[in-house]
Amino acid sequence: MELNVSKKIIYSELVIIAVIFSTLIPYILVSMQFSTAHLFHYIFITIVILAPIGIFSAYYFMERWENRPIEMLAFYLKRRLDPPDDVMAEARTRALNLPIVHAATVLIRYELVTLFDCLYMGTVGGLPLKENIRLGLYAGIGLAFFPIFSFFLTERLLYPVRQFLAEKTKNILVDETKVIHINTRTRLVTILLATVTAPLIALGFLMYRKVGMELSLMPLEFSPNQPVMSQLFNLIFLVTIATLILTSGIGILLATSISNPLGHMVSVIRRLEKGDLNARSNLISNDEIGVLSQSFDKMAQEIEKNRHELEDLNRNLEFRVAEKTENLTKAYERLQFSNQNLAVANRELELANKKLKELDQLKSDFISVVSHELRTPLTSIKAFTELIMMKSRMTGEKRTRLLSIINNETDRLARLINDILDLTKIEAGKLSWHVTRISLSEIIQNSVTSMQSLADNKSLSIIMNVPSSLPKLYGDRDRLIQVITNILSNAVKFTHDGGTISINAFTEDVPRHQIIVKISDTGVGIPSRDFEVIFEKFRRSGDVLTTHAEGTGLGLAITKQIVEYHGGRIWAESTPGKGSSFSFTLPLDKVWQIEGDHLTTALDL
Repeated sequence: MELNVSKKIIYSELVIIAVIFSTLIPYILVSMQFSTAHLFHYIFITIVILAPIGIFSAYYFMERWENRPIEMLAFYLKRRLDPPDDVMAEARTRALNLPIVHAATVLIRYELVTLFDCLYMGTVGGLPLKENIRLGLYAGIGLAFFPIFSFFLTERLLYPVRQFLAEKTKNILVDETKVIHINTRTRLVTILLATVTAPLIALGFLMYRKVGMELSLMPLEFSPNQPVMSQLFNLIFLVTIATLILTSGIGILLATSISNPLGHMVSVIRRLEKGDLNARSNLISNDEIGVLSQSFDKMAQEIEKNRHELEDLNRNLEFRVAEKTENLTKAYERLQFSNQNLAVANRELELANKKLKELDQLKSDFISVVSHELRTPLTSIKAFTELIMMKSRMTGEKRTRLLSIINNETDRLARLINDILDLTKIEAGKLSWHVTRISLSEIIQNSVTSMQSLADNKSLSIIMNVPSSLPKLYGDRDRLIQVITNILSNAVKFTHDGGTISINAFTEDVPRHQIIVKISDTGVGIPSRDFEVIFEKFRRSGDVLTTHAEGTGLGLAITKQIVEYHGGRIWAESTPGKGSSFSFTLPLDKVWQIEGDHLTTALDL
């Protein structure tokens, strides 16, 4: 948009000069009655000097101060750039202040021009001092009214610019303390002063001067010194004063009738700005102000109604938001709970999968071990049987030795099958248990007796430290003999010739009342990393399958199941190269559901 503020100010200045030349200058010429020489000098000074100085000073003040921020804004707009907020705010403030500032510069500039005019007429023009003073009064007082016209004219010319700036700066914070405010009453009084009061004073003064001059030219009997002339002059003076008072009173009443309702509406608007939607102007009249007041009250009432509706909607919205938030929170909690359950299920699935893989591996190991363990004795039995059948003339000693090997392999095969069946029954919970009141000392003695021949073959000494006063307990006698026999069998198997095997049994009361059995040897020992492995099926020390050594690899696994069924636990201690110790506990306070002295039942582990 082309703001063209400079051109508008020039137009305003030219109009003011034209009004001055068409009103004030002719008034001064009529009232002063210059001589020919004085008239020439006055016309010369007004046309050649006064007008150019006024126009030049207007251009100077306009460019240097008055519309500089507005022109800067126009600079941005011409280049389609976004002006800074401070430039927009300053341009709006200057556009509001420009009419009154320009009017003030008009007063100051033209009063200075009047002073220069009087100096010229008093020196170059040769005007007498009394007349020069009167010229200065006429010009100074007359020029004091023209800034009023300049103010309203400039304000009218800048109306489009103000509209444009109001649209552009509606979202920009403007410092209102920099804006020069003029109320409506002042505007109306100044308009009345410039349009009514000043012309009346000027006309009254001219009439007074004209009547005086006319009477001074009449015959002597009508001299102004006579009482009639004095009464006439007094009448003119009183009429002029009364007219001034009347016009001033009417002007004040007019200004008040317009400004008071507007001021009241402004105060109501201020209350609305502060949030008081109950504020109303409540003005009734049949003019535009009344229509404006009624429209304003309707607008305020509609705003209040909309505000109540908006508050209701906000409360409803807050309630619904709170409800939705609560639902979302509950859904989120359910989701978190589901995620936790899913995580737990996932971990359980991973563990189950891992266990399944382990079971699958154990199945493969089981098949491999069982096939090997079954194949080895069966191969030996078949081979030696065929050898006996083929050589009918074989000596009796050799035949006996072969039959002994066949018998041992048959026993080995039977042990393997029995161990597999026992472990399967234990794990399935289908093994029959014969729980009776037993003596652990007797069980240990019987087990040592059955293993003594194997120990003697390797010159092993078995030392027992088992007191006969050990308390009796409830348990399965045959299974406990199997436990001790399995441990002793391993001790004999992995102890070098001439070694020692010791058996110790004792009771303890802490952490519970139980019997502890400890079987130690001086054999090869077990690495600490294999302490848990050796109690697994088909595992032995070294974490290898028992496919390269005699035995099924099921003895310690069965032993652990039997001990745990009796409520105890089993563990191993060892120093590689110096021997091993296997210990297990049998609690004396285990509760058995037994009727009479013994019970034969099938129980689940």
